[in-house]
Amino acid sequence: GHLEVVKFLADRGADIIVANNDRKKPVFSAAFNSHLEVVKFLADKGANIMVADNYGWTPLFIAALKGHPEVVKLLAAEGADIMAADKDGWTPLFAAAINGHLEVVKFLADKGADITVASNNG
Repeated sequence: GHLEVVKFLADRGADIIVANNDRKKPVFSAAFNSHLEVVKFLADKGANIMVADNYGWTPLFIAALKGHPEVVKLLAAEGADIMAADKDGWTPLFAAAINGHLEVVKFLADKGADITVASNNG
């Protein structure tokens, strides 16, 4: 699986927290694709789960946008900011709601995410 590949690369000295040109790091891809074990491994190895890409998206934002509740829960438990807004003012809750990811919306609301926050466009 994906975790074995990441571990293999890490064991051989690969920089598993390096960013690409959009400032996305491997933890972004893992969150985007719902690779829970990889997200956990990278966080345990020091990946910055609060880092934002050029759009202001964090790994938690991406997981919420894509509707990956287990990844959202893990990142929140690891200390990710559930209210971190992107450059347009979208919060993870807003991104989940607009994409119909009810389980993620419920989790974030239960964790205290502000359901009244509007984007920069209202």
